[in-house]
Amino acid sequence: TWLEANRGTMPRDRLIQSGEHIMSFALAQMADPAFPQQDLNLGLLDQTRENLRRVIKGMPARERVYAEIKARAATRFAPMTVARLISDPDRPIVAGSYAISGTFTKEAWDQYVKDAFKNAANNELQATDWVLKTASSDDLTLEGSPEQIQKALTQLYKLEYVREWQKFMQGITVQEFGSFEKAVVHMNRLGDPAASPVGLLLRTLYDQTAWDNPSLLNDKLALGQRGFVDWFKQSILRMAPSSVAVNVNVAMPTSDIPLGPIGKEFVGLNRLMMPRDGGATLVRSYLDALSKIRTRFNQMKNQGDPGPASRQLMVQTLEGSSELADALKLVDEQMLNGMSESAKATLRPLLVRPLMQAFAVIVRPTESELNRVWMAQVFEPYQQTLSAKYPFDRGSKVEASPVEVAKVFGSEGGVAKFVEQSLAALVVRRGDTVSPRTWADMGVRLLPDFSGGLAAWVAPLSGQGGASSAGGGAGAAAAEAQTVFELLPQAVPGLTEYTVDIDGQQLRYRNAAATWSHFVWPGPGTPGVKISGVTYDGRTLEFFNEPGRYGLEKMINTAQRKRTDSGAFELRWPQGALAVALQLRIISNAAPPATAATTTPAGASVGGGRPGALPAMIAGGADATVASITPEAKP
Repeated sequence: TWLEANRGTMPRDRLIQSGEHIMSFALAQMADPAFPQQDLNLGLLDQTRENLRRVIKGMPARERVYAEIKARAATRFAPMTVARLISDPDRPIVAGSYAISGTFTKEAWDQYVKDAFKNAANNELQATDWVLKTASSDDLTLEGSPEQIQKALTQLYKLEYVREWQKFMQGITVQEFGSFEKAVVHMNRLGDPAASPVGLLLRTLYDQTAWDNPSLLNDKLALGQRGFVDWFKQSILRMAPSSVAVNVNVAMPTSDIPLGPIGKEFVGLNRLMMPRDGGATLVRSYLDALSKIRTRFNQMKNQGDPGPASRQLMVQTLEGSSELADALKLVDEQMLNGMSESAKATLRPLLVRPLMQAFAVIVRPTESELNRVWMAQVFEPYQQTLSAKYPFDRGSKVEASPVEVAKVFGSEGGVAKFVEQSLAALVVRRGDTVSPRTWADMGVRLLPDFSGGLAAWVAPLSGQGGASSAGGGAGAAAAEAQTVFELLPQAVPGLTEYTVDIDGQQLRYRNAAATWSHFVWPGPGTPGVKISGVTYDGRTLEFFNEPGRYGLEKMINTAQRKRTDSGAFELRWPQGALAVALQLRIISNAAPPATAATTTPAGASVGGGRPGALPAMIAGGADATVASITPEAKP
């Protein structure tokens, strides 16, 4: 019986098998006189007994009697555990971390403890302790009247009774569902009003604590009096109850019995378990709310893919209009309203944990659904049109046009539309930063790569909304924000002159006194950068040549760079034994920070229009993989 009550989640077959092995081993060894083999330290044993005797002797007589009665009750009544209360199918769903001694049960109070206190208050209590080898007798009648002694012992018992049941209820947990399939199975049990383990545990708490609530007896007496009046009218006077008002006063003067410590602590539970105005109890209403969640989960299961339905349920819960939100409102606004803080701390975890586990299990399908939508609407178009082009692929010779970039990035691109249509209801957006909306401290888990890069991906692009083209003519340049910078040529031994052409703007240096030359980007001419020089023998050398609107970015990226004492940057492009050198300083950068993509090691930047590469996934934990979001994969 003890093994059965304390086996927890161990299967019963395994329990029986293990018990049989232990018994077989013990019986096989009983014939061996050396079994069990144990060397006793008699000196240590005697000293320990003596120390314990001093402790027991120093206790007040009332505490010794109380401890003795508790110990006797503990051996007569089985401990109260969650595993003992619930059935086998419910053990994977609900678990408990605290076991109450059999002393603190209604059965122990009715069958032993109450009479033991009365006997101790009127007679001398004698006890023999075979562990300590002592015999004691305590006479509490010398400390006061029997009524006072019995009342004091009862008060000690009831206060400890409350603490034990508080620990028991707070230690009850609803196991993590783990997967959506398991969640459906578990909610079918939790949401069954007739067999829900939560309802069973609440009923047990009510049964084990209601005996100290005399108001229940007063209500039953009043109900009995009303019943007698109705019976007298119908059976003796032969009248219908509503036809003639007959005042038959059979009530005796009574005085209500005050609440005890147990009844006072759990008085709110009485309100949960008693019918309201002839209707259902609050506990039944709560179980009906769990039943609605069960129905919702079964509907989601029948749809096949729980992803879209999970996202919808999460959005409705965050907005306070789902079955989960309604159940939480019932708990906080009706069931726990008016209870003491200690009573709330005892009951609320048990009532809320099924809701939390139900919400937790829809987080992962919601994340998978977001990843699939991201993959289909944003990442796959990005992979097909932009990822293999410069500036997203640094080694590519093909540049992405402004039109292609604007389809994915910017305030009107695919990323911005995804955030607005699919993500907005699940996050709190402050400017261009987003953080998950939470319910019970849970929400979608955005990956750092996504949340950190979103501001750059949705920021307006240079010239967005104007007439821009891949060729980048003067009209397009005027519509775009421009970066103003200056170049200072450096003398190059071995060259008579060299020329720098940036978007049609030329710097021609012939080893004379150097001055800063003014440039803008994008420039008014044909996009592209070319650096060439003439040697002493008349040969023309090309140090750099890159056409297109990203020519300036490539020019800076391919240069050997270092920061000078004046704060400018020295750029050098070698070609054999010769190298062209320039100093660069930025005067103003009117482009949005999000589009400034070319950054020197020292931190200088010129607008490049490269928002950055996109991740394949945007949400999920460390276990998320690309395979889990492909259209063929199941969540």
